[in-house]
Amino acid sequence: MMTIDTFPRAALDPARTTGLIMCGMGGPDGPEAVQPFLRNLFRDPNIFPAPRLVAGIAGRFIAWKRAPKVRERYAMISEDSSTPQLPTTRKQAVYLAEKISETGRGTLPGVAMRYWDPFPDQTVAELMKAGARQFLIVPTFPQYSGATNGSTIRFVLDALGKIAPNAPVHVVPDWHLLPGFIEAVARPVITQLTCWADDRIDPGECALLYVAHSLPESFIRKGDPYLDRTRATVNAVHQLVTKILGAAENGAWLNRVNGGAKPELCFQSKVGPVKWLGPQIENEVSRLARAGARRLLVQPVSFTCEHIETLLELDIELKARAIDLGVEDFHRGPALNLNGIWLDSLADHMMDEAFSTEVGRIGPEV
Repeated sequence: MMTIDTFPRAALDPARTTGLIMCGMGGPDGPEAVQPFLRNLFRDPNIFPAPRLVAGIAGRFIAWKRAPKVRERYAMISEDSSTPQLPTTRKQAVYLAEKISETGRGTLPGVAMRYWDPFPDQTVAELMKAGARQFLIVPTFPQYSGATNGSTIRFVLDALGKIAPNAPVHVVPDWHLLPGFIEAVARPVITQLTCWADDRIDPGECALLYVAHSLPESFIRKGDPYLDRTRATVNAVHQLVTKILGAAENGAWLNRVNGGAKPELCFQSKVGPVKWLGPQIENEVSRLARAGARRLLVQPVSFTCEHIETLLELDIELKARAIDLGVEDFHRGPALNLNGIWLDSLADHMMDEAFSTEVGRIGPEV
């Protein structure tokens, strides 16, 4: 498995046109796309580790079996059974490309997805036709995992190797401690907790949970850094939350909130019988409700766009569960979406990394 330290990191030339490729897993853009999306997902050995022949047959069967139910779930968040992930990612890419271009480094926006349109071959070809001669690859997952960032980046690199084999490429593998990212995640937490504190709500009735997408524990045992990096993100976010509430003289109140003195990280979206990272958020909500929590704030830390995991799993299913258990006031912090604090910070980070003469050698003109 290619590690985070072995991706190409050529120093890009500010005088050449750069193709920015924001890459993610993707999602269905309509009901007819659900089954092929799932088939591509379960064909990936990083997601479904099995011998190639077995994986192909089993993946097709799993996709066929699960498609009707998954199609219904997408219909609960969108009239056309689509995800808002792709249009949001396109807008993010346009924003970042414009910010970089404003500094004199001409940059074209592109989006490539792992399991559904647009695939990297199409994106690379379009960027080349538009004048791109070097490439900057940035995953839409803050914390590196071989199953997400690694698989997606390699998919894009394979396309570049076929279509633009001589083009300089710089990969930003992850950005789990990016200052603007940390602030963007912390702000909704600060706002809601401050509201409760100013209203003199009993802190014993309040609870804060940070949530990330889960991953099979077997990945972590093999050295995947996802869990460590997710914990680092949560610790950095909560340090900022603690600092701001303390400065507003709400520090003592925060320390009495469930998850206030020490951040609580839980996970969502477990699939299948294997053991995944926990605790699962459904179990934590049950525990907190039984302990008397009546106000709950859930803050995602691993999603750049709203999609089925936030709009359905958290906003509909988890909220209903919490209310059934006695929670009276449920809040969910937003995904990053078009948050300018995060996007500006990411643009600065990409420029500092990719256009530095210290990171690598500028490749030949293509």
